[in-house]
Amino acid sequence: MSMKYEEQKAKIENIVSQPLRKFKPEELKGIVERYGRNHKKSKEAFERARKILPKGVEHNLAFNFPFPLESKKVYGCWMETIDDIKLLDYLMCGGPIILGHNYKPHTDKIIDLIKEVGPCHGITHEYEYKAAEALQKHFPSCEMIRWLQTGTETDMLALRVARIFTNKKWVIKIGGSYHGWADQLVYDMHIPGTKRMESHGIPKEIYKWIDSCPPNDIEELRRMFKEKRRKVAAVIVEPMGGESGANPVRPEFNKEVEELCHENGALMISDEVVCAFRLHMGGGQAYFGYKPDLSVFGKIVGHGYPSAAALGGRADVMATVAGGVGGGAKKAYCGGTLAANPLTCAAAYWAIKYVEETNATEKAGRAGTRLSKGMNEVFEKYNLPWFSYNYNATVHFHTSCVFGIDITDPIQGPQIKERKEFMEHLGAALVDQEIISVAGSRFYTCMQHSDELVDRAIQGLDNICQKIE
Repeated sequence: MSMKYEEQKAKIENIVSQPLRKFKPEELKGIVERYGRNHKKSKEAFERARKILPKGVEHNLAFNFPFPLESKKVYGCWMETIDDIKLLDYLMCGGPIILGHNYKPHTDKIIDLIKEVGPCHGITHEYEYKAAEALQKHFPSCEMIRWLQTGTETDMLALRVARIFTNKKWVIKIGGSYHGWADQLVYDMHIPGTKRMESHGIPKEIYKWIDSCPPNDIEELRRMFKEKRRKVAAVIVEPMGGESGANPVRPEFNKEVEELCHENGALMISDEVVCAFRLHMGGGQAYFGYKPDLSVFGKIVGHGYPSAAALGGRADVMATVAGGVGGGAKKAYCGGTLAANPLTCAAAYWAIKYVEETNATEKAGRAGTRLSKGMNEVFEKYNLPWFSYNYNATVHFHTSCVFGIDITDPIQGPQIKERKEFMEHLGAALVDQEIISVAGSRFYTCMQHSDELVDRAIQGLDNICQKIE
């Protein structure tokens, strides 16, 4: 960690309690005009796509302002668009790429497998258990592992398993945390306290047994356990805090949650979708020092290959997961034709091996620390209240700080839209500097982000800060 929790919270409060710092109007106009001029083919592609695809995009990460970009080629830490613009990539597919795009030794292994057995054939393959053994090596809390296809469905299964094992119904999540888009979990996402704000199309009855606790508030969580008469099946956490650490975690909080769960006969679920191999080889549980009952893995476990996810946990808890079709004892039903396909399991196995061999997690973390430190120096240079911190290879930079808004505050609450739009403007400004980020507020580093490339990103931020009022 590059900054202590108390300092993070103070700086977030400082940003949200003062007027938003914006681009000079003429500078923003220039950024938008250059974006349109430099990315004409992407704009044409978007116009074609929106006629057949809702909103013209398939993934939240692609919502660039003023329109999404289309890639032509990715390699290392670079992305080339169809307009032949070469962008320094800190998006890294939203986190799963830690070795770098198209890391040749890894890609070669996958190509060999496709030639031999194809991507999916409906019966078992040796990579299922080899990949599980490789994952378990770094996550000893995962005595048994079940492969799935997405982080969303893995969180769904984790809740189902917890309820069957404990014979209890309540599940508590931490406000602002993201655990996929399953009905029960589209609740209190992104900004703590929003509750059902984003749950359109989901009957409110779905949330009968779901509740949320304010971030880092162990006393409120303790009160909630008493209020629910100890009928809590599980508490689910993002180890770094909500939105991959955009709402930073108090370092002791995860361990306190573990202890409180076990005092009350509940399970602790650790959502390691972003943390595994990026924060630490052993994820958030190794980094912060706690032992969950269930661990959720998603995209990073397959290094960006599709249908990559897994649920791991204590053997007695995981024994409730159904295998095949059949009656008998209560089992957590799950399925998925593509789950544990040879391509994905091979991608997971070799990704873990290469991350081990190359020390990718540590290298990417060094890049993240250098980037965060450099950005703070730039923000200070221009007397901006903005700041950055990193959880190893996940780098946050708060400018408008929409995730830190107190929605109950009559002044802060109505600013959500304006502050979100500023992040979009900043994202466009980064593209103007030939850098691509996550939502104008986050950078993911990989082992190929050299000091030179990190310094290039810092200089890009320096250029942008000159355009702020």
